[in-house]
Amino acid sequence: MGEKDVILAVLGSDIAIAGLVLIFAGFLVTKAASYEGNRSGDKYNYLAVASLAPILVALVSAWMCIDALQGGKWEANHALFMLKIVLALTGGYAVISAVLTFFP
Repeated sequence: MGEKDVILAVLGSDIAIAGLVLIFAGFLVTKAASYEGNRSGDKYNYLAVASLAPILVALVSAWMCIDALQGGKWEANHALFMLKIVLALTGGYAVISAVLTFFP
């Protein structure tokens, strides 16, 4: 029973991270629209596109968690590792975005 609880917690974390990064990407797209025709707008567009990496990895990890809940042993054994990858990608993306946004 404990393994199922861990998988459910990882599933919730993956979906939450994907949602938060998606909201931030939407903010960047609207920020880029306000700089239309300016090089600063291009920077925000690139950051919004780069946000797809942690979002897609989080969604793949969530899919693995769903497979693990359906009895997949390999997915159950690697769910926490995938969460670590999602956290590393999201953290790296956050640092790069902060540096490029606040220090032009």
